[in-house]
Amino acid sequence: MKRVTIKDLAEMLNISISTVSRALKDHPDISQAVKVRVKEAATTFNYVPNDFAINFRKKSSKVIGLIIPEMSMFFIPSIIKGISSVLHREGYHFFVLSSEESLSMEAENIITCINSRVDGILISLTRHTKDLSHLQRIRELEVPAVIFDKTIPQNFFEEIIFDNKMYAEAAAEKFTEGKCKKILAVFGDENLDITQTRRDFFLQKISTRPDIECKVIYCESADQVKEKLNIILDYEHFDGYFAMSDETLAGLHSSLIKKKAETSAVKVVAITEGILPKYLDESYECIINDGFSMGTMAAMKLLHLIKIGNAGLPEK
Repeated sequence: MKRVTIKDLAEMLNISISTVSRALKDHPDISQAVKVRVKEAATTFNYVPNDFAINFRKKSSKVIGLIIPEMSMFFIPSIIKGISSVLHREGYHFFVLSSEESLSMEAENIITCINSRVDGILISLTRHTKDLSHLQRIRELEVPAVIFDKTIPQNFFEEIIFDNKMYAEAAAEKFTEGKCKKILAVFGDENLDITQTRRDFFLQKISTRPDIECKVIYCESADQVKEKLNIILDYEHFDGYFAMSDETLAGLHSSLIKKKAETSAVKVVAITEGILPKYLDESYECIINDGFSMGTMAAMKLLHLIKIGNAGLPEK
C-alpha cells in the first residue's frame, strides 16, 4: 500500500496542505471540527509523519551515526545501550556501522554517515587506524564527532576514554600487595593507545617489586590469546595472570581450563566490564570499567557539540 502523505490527505479533504499540517499539530487557528476530520482521515489511512522531511526543513536529521570497530559480545553492547539511553531521551535516532577492523571500511562508514546527513558521529577506531586523514572530511563539513574507547594520540576531536592509568595501576597493586612471583600479563593490540597506556602503567607499578617477574604478550583477539597460551603454558608456569580486557580474559580463561590449571591456586586479575567474570570463575579479581557510562558520556558530549555547533575540536 502506498504511503499516504500530507498532500494526499489535503486532496481527500479538499483543504490546503498547510491546514492539514496545522490541524495535526493542534494549531489554535484551526477549528476543532477540521482537526477531528483531519485526524480521523490520518488514522483511517495510516498516515505517518515523514520525520526526514520535517527535520530536513529544520536543517537537522536528528540522526547520529555510530561507528564501531566490530560487532562484539565484549563491552560494545553496554556502550550501545548507554548511547541509546541518552539519544532516545533527547529525540535522536542512531544507526550502527561496523568497520570489521578494516581501515578502508571505516573510511566508507564515514562517507555513509556524511551522505546520510547525520547530525553527528560517534566513532571507536579500528586497530589499523594510524592517523585521522580519512576523518578530515568530517571537519571540512563541520559535522560534530566524538571518538570513544579506542583511539590514537590526536588533538583534532573530542574523546571519551577511561582512566586507563588508574585501572592499570589498580590491577598491578593486586599483584604487588600479594605473594605472586611470576606473572603473565596479556594485553591487546600493541598499536592501540589503550593497550600502550595500560601496559606502561601496569609495568611501572609492577617494577616497584623487583622480586616479581612479569612476562608480557600481545594478542588481537581471544582466539589469538588461546593460540599463544596453548604453547606458552606447556613450558612456563605462572602464579599470577593479568588480562587487560574482557576479550583477553575470555582467551586466558579458556586456556587455563584447557590446561586444567587450578584457578583457585593462582591470582587472575582483569580489567573488565564485570559481567563476563561472573560466568567464568568467581575467584577472578576485577577492576571494573563501565561500558554503559562510557556510552552515556560519549552521547552527551556529542549532543553538547551539536548544540554549540562545534565540529569536534577539543575545547580549550
